[in-house]
Amino acid sequence: MKKIVGALALLFSLSAGAVEWNNPIEGFCLGEYQVVGTLGLGQGELQINDDQDFYGYGSVGISPSVGLWQVEFRYTNFDDGGVDIDQYGINFKVDFTLNCDVQCLYWMAGWNYSEIDVDEVIRGGLPVIVDDNGYDNYWNAGVGYRYRWTREFDTSVEYMYNDIDKVAGFDLGHLRGLTINFAYRF
Repeated sequence: MKKIVGALALLFSLSAGAVEWNNPIEGFCLGEYQVVGTLGLGQGELQINDDQDFYGYGSVGISPSVGLWQVEFRYTNFDDGGVDIDQYGINFKVDFTLNCDVQCLYWMAGWNYSEIDVDEVIRGGLPVIVDDNGYDNYWNAGVGYRYRWTREFDTSVEYMYNDIDKVAGFDLGHLRGLTINFAYRF
């Protein structure tokens, strides 16, 4: 019985230490992690319509204070007048150098769910009225360049490639976006 009680005490003490060590709330309170809010505005282009128009996003993410990586939940909107895309996704950003402080080049990848409203597409140079909607899941990838003005505020330029498939009977192709972003760390 002493061995069982001793083994249980050791097991629970190790797990209690692990819970304390891995506690994310304590990490936020100690300043090890920060919440990052980002707003990005720019231009996007959907391959099928070959027309550049509004592309913007907002995200909330988590990053360590040193800022080597970031995981974010992102909402993006693209509307070129013929196709309106609302996408929700998770994105992962990693700095190329793993030691940047003020200036940084980073790569990103993620997965999206999109609600797509297709009103009109261009086929053979002529507009085709579709008036249908659908949804799709697809991956995205991109690169960016970030400049940190203060410990809390940074700006970045970001290129994003989204691999959209067939929606409403049309292969929409890829959606590319170029944005200027403003981020604040809490």
